[in-house]
Amino acid sequence: MTEVSALLTTRNRAHMLPRVLDALKHQTLSPSRFEVVVVDDGSTDETSTVLHCYADSLPLRVFQQRHSGLAEAKNLGVFAARSPIVIFLDDDDVADPDLITAHLAMHIAYPEVGTAVLGHTRLAADVQRFPVMRHVTEVGCQLFSYDRMRPGQIVGYAEFWGGRSSCKRELLLRHGAFNPAFRFGYEDIECGWRLAQHGLRVIYEPAASSTMIRAISFDDFCTRSYRQGRSQFYFASLHPDPKIREYCEIDVLLAAWREHWRDYAAILRRTRGLDRLANIRLEAGFSIPILFQKRLDDAYRLAFFLSRAKGVADALAVAPAELAHASHGDGGPRYGLRATLFDVLGSSETTDKLQDLQERDVL
Repeated sequence: MTEVSALLTTRNRAHMLPRVLDALKHQTLSPSRFEVVVVDDGSTDETSTVLHCYADSLPLRVFQQRHSGLAEAKNLGVFAARSPIVIFLDDDDVADPDLITAHLAMHIAYPEVGTAVLGHTRLAADVQRFPVMRHVTEVGCQLFSYDRMRPGQIVGYAEFWGGRSSCKRELLLRHGAFNPAFRFGYEDIECGWRLAQHGLRVIYEPAASSTMIRAISFDDFCTRSYRQGRSQFYFASLHPDPKIREYCEIDVLLAAWREHWRDYAAILRRTRGLDRLANIRLEAGFSIPILFQKRLDDAYRLAFFLSRAKGVADALAVAPAELAHASHGDGGPRYGLRATLFDVLGSSETTDKLQDLQERDVL
């Protein structure tokens, strides 16, 4: 039996998979000690063909499912795994040569069933140059951030981040895996919350490193934030604990949406313009002035915050009546609007693009 199962969930990323799989081919850990379990979540591109090309060069097992979302794909990988330790990988991250070795070493050092490991992800140089990617990892930290962590530090359930964590398979089988209702966003943290009731502790190990090779545009990140807002509402509804409601910022987000929903479309247009100007300057070889950078970061922060707020508000608007009533508190009108995010993003071209991206769940 192998010691580690590296679980890679993917959907419509055939163009990135060669770099991801090549990195797994060049791990320092002997291939006889690990397996790669790939779950194809209903891809419609050349994913199957790409995976077939690696059948003889990797200890690879491939499973396909009808498009069902990230949580179900991860669960299929967990159930199919043959090893006592499972590592969750993203299909836009390239593993360092020692990634699997570093995860395994930590689990050998901490054999307790409840101990999980959080690895480190950096941005590729060609990704980091985009102002929005710099913001979401270094300033606003809406994607991920490691500044406050130290090697070996024990962090909380909220750092049980998908795509860069590992745990004992037994922990998931014994106490419950990922909730399939979460198709995108918070499936990992909600799982971490439940597992924390059964002894989960997460240890940060930066030696288990990978590099993110996909840039996310401003519009894509707005859509991502919106979908996360909807998942936040469901997370807080599923676990009526004041700590979860506070963590998900439900009341803060609903109050913000009630105050700013009329300005939301204008805020997105203004921020999109600043983002475009910043990228033009960089492409032309100019730096971004300090004051402009601050203005841009403030605009990003507000746009992504309000996108999450709209996600929460729209989720509330379609929630069961008793749940919606309990969430209003002040007896006022619902904060959600009939319009979706795509109705207020701007041009029809952008709207069509984002609608297509969400329908294919590639964000």
